[in-house]
Amino acid sequence: MATKSNEERLDRLEQVVHVIAEDQLSLQKLIADLARETRIGFDRVAQQFAESNRKEEARARETDERFRRTDERMRQTDERIDKLVVAIGQMISDRPRA
Repeated sequence: MATKSNEERLDRLEQVVHVIAEDQLSLQKLIADLARETRIGFDRVAQQFAESNRKEEARARETDERFRRTDERMRQTDERIDKLVVAIGQMISDRPRA
């Protein structure tokens, strides 16, 4: 086996270091790309949650409004029934007795 000169060994070492440096840069780029894509994904999820919350709040407001209107109609109906019962009672008490 032929022995390599110091210069050949140094050249080979420089090549190895160069390959390692390129791999390191490739890995750093890959990690940066993954981090960016992850951030984009998290931002999308956050946006979807925000939109979902806005829709849920709008539905809750609509439901509250419907309940308020229903409560008002029930109150009005109760008042009408009370007046009707009073009127019937009055009519019965005003009726001549046989």
